Amino acid sequence: MNDIEQSMKTEIPSIKAVTGYFKAKPLRIVFAILWALFVGLITTSGFEPNPYALEMLDAPEPHSYAMELVIILVVAMIFHLSFLVTIDIYMRSRWKFFTMLIITTLFLLFFGMMIIHAPVPLGWMIAWSFLSFLLFLVICFCQACLFLLQRFFGRKSI
Repeated sequence: MNDIEQSMKTEIPSIKAVTGYFKAKPLRIVFAILWALFVGLITTSGFEPNPYALEMLDAPEPHSYAMELVIILVVAMIFHLSFLVTIDIYMRSRWKFFTMLIITTLFLLFFGMMIIHAPVPLGWMIAWSFLSFLLFLVICFCQACLFLLQRFFGRKSI
């Protein structure tokens, strides 16, 4: 059992375990930065008025901060990230990225159904779900190509 698995089984992960998690694969840092960027965009876009409410519902001025929506979306982003990190840490299978793709697809389908009259924070959530969906789709496609190369041509790497 390595340091990451050992520290994740304890109550609170140590700084050493978190830095070890990111040092193992540096692209995780890019994913975490993008995630934090989209959480920030969702949070700050709560100040913008809902265009649908302005046109159709005649919402009175001044428009309030979309507190409930932003909280729901940030909690959903945290759940999404926690599912992905849990799968990444505990799953040592070839199917790990496919499982991540399915989890991300479920989030994309759930939030994507509301795109027609989506307020700005929900639009950023849908954009994040779509971006992460594309990322995992590309990773799964590359994994499938590598599997086929190994299977049919006997090559270990490209």
